[in-house]
Amino acid sequence: MINNDNNKRSKFLHSQLPLVAIIIVAMCVYLAHKYQSSALQDASVVNGIGNSCNFVNETCEFLIDNKLAIATFSITPEVEESVTVNLSVPQSKEIESAWIEGVNMYMGKIPVLLDSDGKGKWSGWFMLGSCSEPVMKWQLRLNIKDSDSPSYLYFVTQQ
Repeated sequence: MINNDNNKRSKFLHSQLPLVAIIIVAMCVYLAHKYQSSALQDASVVNGIGNSCNFVNETCEFLIDNKLAIATFSITPEVEESVTVNLSVPQSKEIESAWIEGVNMYMGKIPVLLDSDGKGKWSGWFMLGSCSEPVMKWQLRLNIKDSDSPSYLYFVTQQ
């Protein structure tokens, strides 16, 4: 009697296994899609850090030591495209070096070659590398002279 009940339960579970597998796969696909699409909707913060760029006419505002700075791009940054960036920083600040790094995937350090007009205006260019991520988070790191920590500007590219 017990063997017969176990056989019935075993057959029932085996017949329901494909349905359970389909439900689990569907939930995983849904959650992955929701996670990827949320990366663009949360434009005010990238990875829990502020100074994220919402491009308005290829221009972003961000803070350097709680003072307003402005970055103007020749185009909205795209992979494998040369992008010119103009930075307006507080006149008391001098940029020692700048580079771009991937946040959600290691892409090395992409140098941003900057020249100054001596009045808080900096101009340079960079080119982002292509990667396998459909949504890539980037950080522009600005090393400021006599500052304890670098300043960052975060932005996102899509493929």
